[in-house]
Amino acid sequence: MAATNSSEASSGMPQLDFSTFPNQAFWLLVTVFCLFLMVRLFIIPRMDNILANRQKVIEEDLVGAEKFRDSAENLKNSITEEIDLARMRAGDILNKSKDKTKLNVQKGIIEAAEMTSKLLLDSEKIIRKMQQDADNQVDKITAELVPEIVTKIFPLKD
Repeated sequence: MAATNSSEASSGMPQLDFSTFPNQAFWLLVTVFCLFLMVRLFIIPRMDNILANRQKVIEEDLVGAEKFRDSAENLKNSITEEIDLARMRAGDILNKSKDKTKLNVQKGIIEAAEMTSKLLLDSEKIIRKMQQDADNQVDKITAELVPEIVTKIFPLKD
Protein backbone atom coordinates (compact mmCIF):
# COMPACT_ATOMS: atom_id res chain seq x y z
CA MET A 1 0.00 0.00 0.00
CA ALA A 2 2.81 2.28 0.57
CA ALA A 3 3.65 2.02 -3.10
CA THR A 4 0.21 3.14 -4.25
CA ASN A 5 0.24 6.03 -1.81
CA SER A 6 3.52 7.21 -3.19
CA SER A 7 2.32 7.06 -6.81
CA GLU A 8 -0.77 9.10 -5.91
CA ALA A 9 1.33 11.56 -4.03
CA SER A 10 3.76 11.97 -6.90
CA SER A 11 1.05 12.62 -9.48
CA GLY A 12 -0.24 15.67 -7.52
CA MET A 13 -3.81 16.80 -7.18
CA PRO A 14 -6.40 14.43 -8.69
CA GLN A 15 -8.37 17.34 -10.20
CA LEU A 16 -5.38 18.22 -12.34
CA ASP A 17 -4.82 14.68 -13.54
CA PHE A 18 -5.41 14.73 -17.31
CA SER A 19 -6.70 11.19 -17.28
CA THR A 20 -9.85 12.30 -15.34
CA PHE A 21 -10.65 15.31 -17.56
CA PRO A 22 -13.13 13.53 -19.88
CA ASN A 23 -15.05 12.23 -16.86
CA GLN A 24 -15.09 15.71 -15.26
CA ALA A 25 -16.17 17.31 -18.54
CA PHE A 26 -19.06 14.81 -18.86
CA TRP A 27 -20.36 15.55 -15.36
CA LEU A 28 -19.88 19.25 -15.91
CA LEU A 29 -22.04 19.09 -19.05
CA VAL A 30 -24.67 16.97 -17.24
CA THR A 31 -24.79 19.42 -14.32
CA VAL A 32 -24.97 22.48 -16.59
CA PHE A 33 -27.70 20.81 -18.69
CA CYS A 34 -29.70 19.96 -15.54
CA LEU A 35 -29.32 23.53 -14.27
CA PHE A 36 -30.39 24.82 -17.68
CA LEU A 37 -33.48 22.61 -17.64
CA MET A 38 -34.35 23.67 -14.08
CA VAL A 39 -33.97 27.34 -14.99
CA ARG A 40 -35.88 26.89 -18.29
CA LEU A 41 -38.72 24.80 -16.91
CA PHE A 42 -39.18 26.16 -13.37
CA ILE A 43 -37.56 29.52 -12.78
CA ILE A 44 -38.24 31.36 -16.06
CA PRO A 45 -42.02 30.53 -16.17
CA ARG A 46 -42.42 31.64 -12.56
CA MET A 47 -40.51 34.83 -13.29
CA ASP A 48 -42.69 35.40 -16.38
CA ASN A 49 -45.81 34.96 -14.21
CA ILE A 50 -44.44 37.32 -11.58
CA LEU A 51 -43.49 39.94 -14.19
CA ALA A 52 -46.87 39.57 -15.92
CA ASN A 53 -48.67 40.00 -12.58
CA ARG A 54 -46.53 43.04 -11.78
CA GLN A 55 -47.25 44.52 -15.20
CA LYS A 56 -50.98 43.87 -14.70
CA VAL A 57 -50.90 45.50 -11.24
CA ILE A 58 -48.97 48.47 -12.65
CA GLU A 59 -51.48 48.90 -15.48
CA GLU A 60 -54.40 48.68 -13.05
CA ASP A 61 -52.71 51.22 -10.81
CA LEU A 62 -52.19 53.51 -13.80
CA VAL A 63 -55.86 53.19 -14.77
CA GLY A 64 -56.85 53.87 -11.15
CA ALA A 65 -54.50 56.85 -11.03
CA GLU A 66 -56.04 58.24 -14.22
CA LYS A 67 -59.51 57.83 -12.71
CA PHE A 68 -58.38 59.61 -9.55
CA ARG A 69 -56.78 62.36 -11.65
CA ASP A 70 -59.99 62.79 -13.63
CA SER A 71 -62.10 62.84 -10.48
CA ALA A 72 -59.66 65.32 -8.92
CA GLU A 73 -59.96 67.55 -11.99
CA ASN A 74 -63.75 67.31 -11.87
CA LEU A 75 -63.68 68.15 -8.18
CA LYS A 76 -61.34 71.06 -8.82
CA ASN A 77 -63.62 72.37 -11.58
CA SER A 78 -66.72 72.05 -9.41
CA ILE A 79 -64.99 73.77 -6.51
CA THR A 80 -63.86 76.55 -8.83
CA GLU A 81 -67.42 76.97 -10.12
CA GLU A 82 -68.81 77.04 -6.59
CA ILE A 83 -66.21 79.60 -5.55
CA ASP A 84 -67.13 81.77 -8.55
CA LEU A 85 -70.84 81.48 -7.67
CA ALA A 86 -70.09 82.34 -4.05
CA ARG A 87 -68.10 85.38 -5.18
CA MET A 88 -70.97 86.50 -7.37
CA ARG A 89 -73.44 86.02 -4.49
CA ALA A 90 -71.12 87.89 -2.15
CA GLY A 91 -70.85 90.73 -4.70
CA ASP A 92 -74.64 90.88 -4.98
CA ILE A 93 -75.01 90.92 -1.20
CA LEU A 94 -72.39 93.68 -0.95
CA ASN A 95 -74.12 95.74 -3.62
CA LYS A 96 -77.50 95.32 -1.91
CA SER A 97 -75.95 96.25 1.43
CA LYS A 98 -74.33 99.32 -0.12
CA ASP A 99 -77.67 100.37 -1.62
CA LYS A 100 -79.46 99.85 1.70
CA THR A 101 -76.74 101.77 3.51
CA LYS A 102 -77.00 104.63 1.01
CA LEU A 103 -80.78 104.75 1.47
CA ASN A 104 -80.44 104.67 5.25
CA VAL A 105 -77.80 107.41 5.15
CA GLN A 106 -80.00 109.54 2.89
CA LYS A 107 -83.00 108.96 5.19
CA GLY A 108 -80.83 109.83 8.17
CA ILE A 109 -79.61 113.02 6.48
CA ILE A 110 -83.18 114.01 5.61
CA GLU A 111 -84.37 113.30 9.16
CA ALA A 112 -81.42 115.20 10.61
CA ALA A 113 -82.14 118.16 8.32
CA GLU A 114 -85.81 118.14 9.35
CA MET A 115 -84.89 117.92 13.03
CA THR A 116 -82.34 120.68 12.61
CA SER A 117 -84.78 122.96 10.82
CA LYS A 118 -87.42 122.24 13.47
CA LEU A 119 -84.92 123.01 16.23
CA LEU A 120 -83.93 126.20 14.41
CA LEU A 121 -87.55 127.30 14.12
CA ASP A 122 -88.18 126.51 17.79
CA SER A 123 -84.99 128.35 18.74
CA GLU A 124 -85.97 131.37 16.64
CA LYS A 125 -89.40 131.43 18.32
CA ILE A 126 -87.78 131.24 21.73
CA ILE A 127 -85.29 133.95 20.79
CA ARG A 128 -88.13 136.22 19.48
CA LYS A 129 -90.08 135.66 22.66
CA MET A 130 -87.01 136.40 24.75
CA GLN A 131 -86.42 139.54 22.65
CA GLN A 132 -89.98 140.66 23.16
CA ASP A 133 -89.70 140.01 26.87
CA ALA A 134 -86.43 141.92 26.94
CA ASP A 135 -87.99 144.79 24.94
CA ASN A 136 -90.95 144.83 27.30
CA GLN A 137 -88.66 144.90 30.31
CA VAL A 138 -86.57 147.64 28.70
CA ASP A 139 -89.76 149.60 28.01
CA LYS A 140 -90.88 149.14 31.61
CA ILE A 141 -87.53 150.14 32.99
CA THR A 142 -87.40 153.05 30.57
CA ALA A 143 -90.88 154.16 31.59
CA GLU A 144 -89.84 154.04 35.21
CA LEU A 145 -86.53 155.79 34.71
CA VAL A 146 -87.55 158.49 32.23
CA PRO A 147 -89.41 160.62 34.79
CA GLU A 148 -86.50 160.35 37.19
CA ILE A 149 -83.96 161.20 34.49
CA VAL A 150 -86.06 164.10 33.28
CA THR A 151 -86.43 165.42 36.82
CA LYS A 152 -82.74 165.17 37.40
CA ILE A 153 -81.81 166.77 34.12
CA PHE A 154 -84.46 169.43 34.21
CA PRO A 155 -85.08 170.17 37.76
CA LEU A 156 -88.37 171.92 38.45
CA LYS A 157 -88.11 175.29 39.93
CA ASP A 158 -90.51 175.91 42.61
